[in-house]
Amino acid sequence: MTYRYVGIIVGPSVYKGIKLGKTYYENLIFYEKIGKSLNIVPCYFQLKDINPGMQNIKAYLKQSDNSYKLTTIPKPQIIHNRIFTNNIEEKNKIKLLQNEGILIFNEDNRYTKLAIHKILIKNPDLLPFVPETVKASKGNLRYMMKKYNELIIKPNSSSLGVNILKLKRIKNENWELKYHNRNLLIKEHFSNKWPVMLEDALTAHQNIIQKRIELSLYKGSPFDLRVSVQKNGSGEWQVTGIVCKVAKKGKFITNVAQGGSCFPLEEILRELPHLDILQVYKDIELLSLSVAQQIEGEVSNIADLGLDIGITNEGVPMFIECNGRDLRVTFRKANLLKEWEATHSTPIKFANFLLEKFKHNFKQIDDGH
Repeated sequence: MTYRYVGIIVGPSVYKGIKLGKTYYENLIFYEKIGKSLNIVPCYFQLKDINPGMQNIKAYLKQSDNSYKLTTIPKPQIIHNRIFTNNIEEKNKIKLLQNEGILIFNEDNRYTKLAIHKILIKNPDLLPFVPETVKASKGNLRYMMKKYNELIIKPNSSSLGVNILKLKRIKNENWELKYHNRNLLIKEHFSNKWPVMLEDALTAHQNIIQKRIELSLYKGSPFDLRVSVQKNGSGEWQVTGIVCKVAKKGKFITNVAQGGSCFPLEEILRELPHLDILQVYKDIELLSLSVAQQIEGEVSNIADLGLDIGITNEGVPMFIECNGRDLRVTFRKANLLKEWEATHSTPIKFANFLLEKFKHNFKQIDDGH
């Protein structure tokens, strides 16, 4: 029998949980379901389990009794990366595997906010939808405070909503600084002398300053969107799902890790009758696809992105940041189960597209799995 394997690289917590049926942000049922319909066998392993020069690997495969068993199989020739590849050793290993002809998508999925910003502003059509972003420094803060009335200072890399500061001009040179300390919202007012928290944020090596988007509100709380943008079974970018993240009452951060709640966009928009629902959806999709295509021009082998998009009170979508490994749980939390499943199945459809496109380059695999 011929098997069409698609590898999925998972992290230690997911890997250890496979036999226990507890795989956290990964739902293997969805991978298996789409795999069965496409005659694809999903296999799960860690990056350390696959090495250049070796013909076989050990990976978890689903068995007929629905359990998972470590099985020796030929090295899969299409792999979806679901971990952050941060260090040089990991990146070098992936390059060596690719040199053997293995196709790995989303290989490089940890990029800084400033790097993505620089890619996007090269496209003049995107400029109106990308807030100005600069590296955090005292000089840059003075520049941004002269130019804008509201600013956000946050880590340049992923933060899960931690260590984010908000600055708002009250009047002339009088400002308000807001930040969260655990469950407390701290407010400090200043004019000439900057608060210690602000000074510390500017001396941190990995912070940025960004013009704050005046987000639309839902029941008094700001919200933004997580937009899943993925390559589909035709090799084209698509918007797989859109979900709203609403900040906890009294907070300005929408991250679920910081108490934010998830809702379907349509439910949110019903509370904003001045906006045209169809037009808002259309504008979000257009911006999201344009962002993905622009990033693809400079980041190789990407196929699965989670974009954070804000909406102004006028319904204009604004890019906030890009996540190279969308955990997809926001869709589950909003009870968008169809979209949640689609975020898992679409990458497998793309893997099938690659298998078909390059099938003449691949060996036929027959084994006794």
